[in-house]
Amino acid sequence: MEEYQYSPLPENASRNYFRLLSLLPGDGTTQLCCRIQNFALDHAPPYEAVSYVWGQRDGREALACNSGFLHVKHNLERALFALRHPDRSRFLWVDAVCINQKDYDERAQQVRIMRQIYARAERVVFWLGPRSRNVEHALHLAKNLIYLSTSLEPSLEDHFASFWDQSVVKALAAQEKAGRMPETLFAAAELADLFDREWFSRICCVQEVFASKEAVIKIEDIEVHFPELVFAAHYATLIRERYLPSRPLEFWGVLAGHKYGGRKFSSIEGSISNLEKILTSTRNFHATDPKDKIFALMWFADESKGVVGAYTPPESNTDTSATILIRRLVRFIASQVSGEPQQPRLLKIDYRKSAMKVYRDTTRFLLRKAPRVADVQHGFPDFSRRLGQVQHTEETISNSLWPSWVPDWSRPKNTWYPTAMPLFVSDSKWLLQSDRWMSSAEPNKLYLEGYCLDHIVKISDHIEVEVNQRLELEFLWSQLFDCPMLEGHKIGYLYGEPLMQAFLAVLMMGELGHMLYDGFLNPEAMPSKRSDPKFRRLYQRAMCDGAAFILQSLGHDYREGSAETSGVSDLRQQARCGVAEHYERAAKTGNFGRSLFLTAGGSIGIGPMVCKPGDVVSVIYGGRMPFILRPTVDHYRLVGDAYIRDAELMWNGISEAVRQGRGPVRQQTLEIR
Repeated sequence: MEEYQYSPLPENASRNYFRLLSLLPGDGTTQLCCRIQNFALDHAPPYEAVSYVWGQRDGREALACNSGFLHVKHNLERALFALRHPDRSRFLWVDAVCINQKDYDERAQQVRIMRQIYARAERVVFWLGPRSRNVEHALHLAKNLIYLSTSLEPSLEDHFASFWDQSVVKALAAQEKAGRMPETLFAAAELADLFDREWFSRICCVQEVFASKEAVIKIEDIEVHFPELVFAAHYATLIRERYLPSRPLEFWGVLAGHKYGGRKFSSIEGSISNLEKILTSTRNFHATDPKDKIFALMWFADESKGVVGAYTPPESNTDTSATILIRRLVRFIASQVSGEPQQPRLLKIDYRKSAMKVYRDTTRFLLRKAPRVADVQHGFPDFSRRLGQVQHTEETISNSLWPSWVPDWSRPKNTWYPTAMPLFVSDSKWLLQSDRWMSSAEPNKLYLEGYCLDHIVKISDHIEVEVNQRLELEFLWSQLFDCPMLEGHKIGYLYGEPLMQAFLAVLMMGELGHMLYDGFLNPEAMPSKRSDPKFRRLYQRAMCDGAAFILQSLGHDYREGSAETSGVSDLRQQARCGVAEHYERAAKTGNFGRSLFLTAGGSIGIGPMVCKPGDVVSVIYGGRMPFILRPTVDHYRLVGDAYIRDAELMWNGISEAVRQGRGPVRQQTLEIR
């Protein structure tokens, strides 16, 4: 037999065509056979869409197709064996088979209608692979959790409406302790660990779940409804205190709450949120083709529904009905004027473009969408938050062919995003860009207004600690300072603050560490200015916890009045109301994957892991936090965002002075490539 040759899909401006695979009946391991047929999307027979992990490039199997054969990956072959009926054919849509992967034009066209394909399917079957005894234990626990939760919430929609409700968690935990949930810790761990399987970190699966009428997880002959599995796994991890926010489960929980529980994060119908937020939330997801990290997410982002103007005002769950109605009216008027909403030119799906150009153009769009001045209503611009998504490795910062200001979304995040937290205001009152800040004639360059303040002279190892590994404060201190750490309590820093206290504050990134650890992720709950009482309380608490952690790290009992050495007595007084574990956990949470540094001017900071001596501390007008830049002969490379222990710098004082011509440096146009 010869390899199957695809016939072109019909071209019709008023109809969308696609292919379906008719899986012929068979038993056991007999040869898989199928037929491929073209259909108009609105006249297709009932079908199911199959979602699976493509797997590695090797291990290809032969699938008998019409009068020829197709090569398919081994994982797909196993899925088709599990889906094949013994006595009747089954219409399936499988992307690797139903799209001619060698035809870039067809791929782009089919990606544009992908959401419709999944939405019209009777159901979407998500193939996770072979079963095991551990999986059986996990799914048994899931069924029990769902059964118990029905006594608390009458419907699945109510389950997800209360998805983050701690009272539900406590009630379920009480049931478990009362003996009504005899499952073991092992089963709960296996249930949560299902979401560590490769399928759950595959970017295309997000689109597939969001668009589906009915989503079913299939593990060989076992089937379970997707929303029930997400709900059960979420509560299993909370009950067992194994919830890790970096896991894919967090994002799937948010998506399930949006789809099944009415927790809307966008007022635009058919959208989850804006593209920037979706890209941030799915940073640790992966795609076989890096370009699909953008293209596969496009169709449930606000931007795919048409963009009115260069700047879309922020949306929130607190928007009134009138606000939402006005937005929809504006969108309707725009569609009547210009026809159906069109994708912005920079976001056009084009598989001929390199991954760099796709990511660059997406970043250019997001930067252009940001306001040129501070948003009066919400107070903080989005501009620096978008630049703050840059997270370099040694490989990427050294790659001159990749613009340093363009995030590589194909790589997992190596730390969290402090610029996303609306606390500091290194500069937020001024115009963000010069007139030539972004030019289509020079697409790899940015020209940004700001100033360079200082440069790095010492750098620590980057902080990489496991959950149960001790944060080595004394070692980090020794990489920046020559004196013993306890002596730092007697040495003055800026504005009269003790050096040790400044060091502790930097490891907390100011108060952001405690905020992140304590869950103060709602902007309304955060200090918005230095005079806010919450700001002072958080600072005092952080310092007490930090003093306790230092003494504990050095082998001193900070709660008892035992024998004391030099520098211990003052610290013990401060540490009496502190909790060492609080400081360590907050510092780990906020600074994993970052490095401490010391500047020529004596300031302490913490920034990207790729910082090195000679890098400069800069402020880009409109930014929440300073940025580290790497100077070259005629331009700068953007290294990433940073926190500096300098209140005047972090709270706009220096920027005000520079703007008025009385600062320590002069403003300039920064060329960043």
